Amino acid sequence: MKLTLIGSGNLGKQLYLEFLKHPSIELIQWMDRSATATTTPENIELINSIDGLKEADCYLLAVSDNSIEQLAVQLPKEALIVHTSGSTGLNFVSETRRSGVFYPLQTFSKDRAIEFLNLPICIEASHEKDFFFLELLAKRLHASPLRINTQQRKTLHLAAVLVNNFTNHLFAQAEQICKKNNLPFELLKPLMFETVNKLDSLDPKEAQTGPAIREDQKTIEAHLEIIESPQLEKLYNLLTDTIINYNKNEKL
Repeated sequence: MKLTLIGSGNLGKQLYLEFLKHPSIELIQWMDRSATATTTPENIELINSIDGLKEADCYLLAVSDNSIEQLAVQLPKEALIVHTSGSTGLNFVSETRRSGVFYPLQTFSKDRAIEFLNLPICIEASHEKDFFFLELLAKRLHASPLRINTQQRKTLHLAAVLVNNFTNHLFAQAEQICKKNNLPFELLKPLMFETVNKLDSLDPKEAQTGPAIREDQKTIEAHLEIIESPQLEKLYNLLTDTIINYNKNEKL
């Protein structure tokens, strides 16, 4: 299984380190457009341009969504070209090219190692034999391949943004409020962990607590008096109204 990895962002670096753990995956080259060296410390050939590419079974694009198509059209026409995006379609080059998707359903941050064991990886391919290739690649990482279509993956990506990116932004807002009032953000971590952990036994609707679901206007107004940012005030009101209306609709 000869691979060339293209991209050195958060996901690209994670995939590089993970591929090195599995001898059955032969990483031919790693392309980093900012690279100045010719090899990595682990003795993998490092290139900074498409011009230096060697032949491989698969070219894996761990790059931004905006860069996928412009890189893909420059790759060998007979090759299997795979992207790692949650929101880009399968036929990102053309309907006649061999294309695939290898989308790990996880958040990746700089200098933080991620465990691939049982990690869901969404797989799609334009040819059946290429699907089995990607499924085998996921299994060699000890991940959990999941065969879904483009629309399902895009929907799953939306759901992932809600539970990860949006909630993390709320964490950032909460941290800022704590700092301004000389409170340690760490005090909230047991609450944050319990919020997620109780979803093992409750669905999100049943797990909902707080002043909005109780329609506790006195507490809501007290919170709004504390909030200084107009944007956060707008967000607080929007989420409060959403929770209230969602709960009312569920009762109908």
